[in-house]
Amino acid sequence: MTSTAEQAAAEKSASDATDSIPVLRAQIDAMDEAILRLVAERAKLSRRIQLARMNGGGTRVELGRERVIMDAYRAALGPQGPALADAVLQVCRGAR
Repeated sequence: MTSTAEQAAAEKSASDATDSIPVLRAQIDAMDEAILRLVAERAKLSRRIQLARMNGGGTRVELGRERVIMDAYRAALGPQGPALADAVLQVCRGAR
């Protein structure tokens, strides 16, 4: 049987956790904004590389390099990493 003090402490803890949700969501929103800025910057750099490669007679996309990126995402994020890498690469490849 729990005491009144234990029950009150548990209720306060639950209330504190609920109160922190907006703060935590704001932190996630800020991180998402940073991710979006970084992906946009990455896409610009990728376009510059693609143009330089094509001007040099190469292909727009280098599959070996993309494989290295996929592997890095897998190593850092686990089995779901390549899905994120693929999405980033698609955004950065631009229109074909």
